[in-house]
Parts: sequence; structure tokens; C-alpha cells
Amino acid sequence: MGRNEERALDCGSEKSVLRELAEAEDLIEKKAKIYSRLLTDQSLAEDMETVAIRHAERKAGLNSFSGQECEKPEKKEEGGEE
Repeated sequence: MGRNEERALDCGSEKSVLRELAEAEDLIEKKAKIYSRLLTDQSLAEDMETVAIRHAERKAGLNSFSGQECEKPEKKEEGGEE
């Protein structure tokens, strides 16, 4: 196997790992959103929504590194910031 073939193989392997990590971030994001809706303590619910947003941002970053299309994370409007 030549050096270029090894690099191509490593790149494919790295992309696969990035995709798996993005899938894990997606699951964590979904769980955090569910918890944010189920929690009765408003402070904890808001914290879980923040966690969901952070995981969505990580997922988007991992997807961009792996070359996949990604959805932009939903941003919570606070104090007029977008």
C-alpha cells in the first residue's frame, strides 16, 4: 500500500469516527431537549435547553469536519441577541 493510499484510508477512518461522534451528539441533544420539556424546575429546564444547544453546535462542527451537510443549531433568543 502506497503512502497516498494510507492517507486516504486514514481520512475515511477519521471521517467515520467524526460521523459516529456527531450521531452521539445528536442523541444527547435530543435527550436534553426532552428533559428541558419534562422538568418542572424552570431553572433546570433552561439549563437543559442550553445543554441541547451546545450539543447541537458540536454536532454541526463535527458534521462540517466530516463533510456532511448539517443543520444549524437552534439558538435561544435572550436579551435581543441572535
